[in-house]
Amino acid sequence: MPPADERNTLRIGPLGFGHAATAAMAQAVRTRIAAAGGALTIWAVLHEDIYETTFGDGCYLHVRGIALNHTDAERLAGLPAYEQFSRWHVKPYSLGLKGNMPILLDSWPLSEEFTIGDVVEILAEIPPGGTVSRLLTGPGHHGRRPGPHMLSLPQGSR
Repeated sequence: MPPADERNTLRIGPLGFGHAATAAMAQAVRTRIAAAGGALTIWAVLHEDIYETTFGDGCYLHVRGIALNHTDAERLAGLPAYEQFSRWHVKPYSLGLKGNMPILLDSWPLSEEFTIGDVVEILAEIPPGGTVSRLLTGPGHHGRRPGPHMLSLPQGSR
C-alpha cells in the first residue's frame, strides 16, 4: 500500500467544480477492479512536453490515455498526434480498492502529475468489452473536451 498521497484520494462531485470523477465513473472502475479479482493492471499513455523538459523546469508526465493491455497502449501512443513537442510514454499501474474507492496500489513519482481522479475519468470512458480509451492530445480535461484533440484507434484493427 502506498504511503498517504493526496493524489490517491478520489474526489467525487459534479464535473467542472474541481472534481474529475463522478459517482458513475467510480462505479464503472470498481466494477472493472472487481471483475479482475481485486487488482486491475492498466497501461497509461503519458504525455511529456519536450519543450518544457528541455527549456523549462524539467520532465513531467500527464496521463492522456489508458489501455487494458500493453499492445493497445503502444498503439495508442503511436497515433500521429501532430504535436511538435510531444513525447509519449507507456507505463503499467495497478489499481485496487480501499474503502470501496479506486486507488493506485503503488506510489508514483511527483513528476507524474496526475491523480486517481484523472485515471478514473479516463478508465471509465472505456466501454464494457473495450480495451482502450481515446488519446487526449490537446489541452483540457479528458472527457470534457471532445473534438479534434481526441484520437481513437481504428475500429476492428487488432
